[in-house]
Amino acid sequence: MPYQYKPLTDLNELVDFRCGIKKMDDFIRNGLADSVNNNYCRPYGVYDDYGSLVAFFAVSFDCLELSIDFKEDLRDGYAETELPKIFGSPYGETFLSKLHYPALEITYLAVREDKQHMGIGEACVGVIIEMAKEQTIAGCIFLTVDALIIPEYSAVGFYRKCHFTQAEDRKPYKETLRLYYAL
Repeated sequence: MPYQYKPLTDLNELVDFRCGIKKMDDFIRNGLADSVNNNYCRPYGVYDDYGSLVAFFAVSFDCLELSIDFKEDLRDGYAETELPKIFGSPYGETFLSKLHYPALEITYLAVREDKQHMGIGEACVGVIIEMAKEQTIAGCIFLTVDALIIPEYSAVGFYRKCHFTQAEDRKPYKETLRLYYAL
C-alpha cells in the first residue's frame, strides 16, 4: 500500500494517535508541540490511501561526533556501515580529521499501534534517507537517531534492521542509544 508523506501542519491530528508505548504517547501529547513550536524539529504525517494518519516522524539537523575507534572501524571496513565514496577518494584522510559530521536526525518516529509490523516504519526511514540525500540547504553525510531503550521497549533492533550502526557504547544512565546511517 503506498503512503503519502507530507508536512504535519496541524498537531491536533495527533490527538487520537497512539503507538502503544506509554513514554512516546505521553511525549506526543505533552512535549511534541513545544519541540515543533521552538524550531527543534519538523514533523511529517504519513497517510494511507484513505487519508488516515498511520504514522508520523520528525526530523532536525544534527551533527555526528565519532570516536577515533569508530572512525578507524569505518575506514578499515569493520563498521556495519561503509563509506566507500569517501574512503576511495582523496577526501578520505580529510574526512578522518573532522571532529563533527553533518547529519539529519530522526528526532521522532512512531507508527499507529494498529498499523505496526506492516513495513510502515521501514518505509518512513527510506523516505527520510531520500529527504536527507535530496535536501540542498546544508551538507549531510549521515542520518542519526537516538533510539529509545526503556524496560518495556527498545527501538535499537528496528534501526539495526534498517542498517543503522551503533555510534556510541551503551550508557546505563541513558534511555537512548545513538545510531547512524551513512548516506
